Amino acid sequence: MASGTLHDETFEAENDLSSKQFYAVEAGAAVGQVDIADANADVILGILQNKPKAGEAARVCTISGLITKAVVNGSGTNIAYGDPLQVANGGKLIKCVTDKNYYVARALAASTADGDIIDVMLERGYFAA
Repeated sequence: MASGTLHDETFEAENDLSSKQFYAVEAGAAVGQVDIADANADVILGILQNKPKAGEAARVCTISGLITKAVVNGSGTNIAYGDPLQVANGGKLIKCVTDKNYYVARALAASTADGDIIDVMLERGYFAA
């Protein structure tokens, strides 16, 4: 069972996530674990807030409507304020442009580079082109 603060839930890091702060995470292999989300089809639990090593506590912002930071890749398709964002390979968020793709957040800043950290509002839905 996850536990945490009012806005974050605490899980166990399945793998070393010490370089993955502000990346999207999904359920890990065991109950109570999280790992980096790596595809749009993954159902994310939220955005990792700290830098845990394997077996350590991983704080995850999970609640829709909350604002958090996230690592994005705006280099392929530029991200603008208000754009819906989906999970890409490696847990980064990218602009959602494909009809019926699942998005997990809204951009609250623009990005044209890979690895930018921007504010996002967690929000889940299906993109309609």
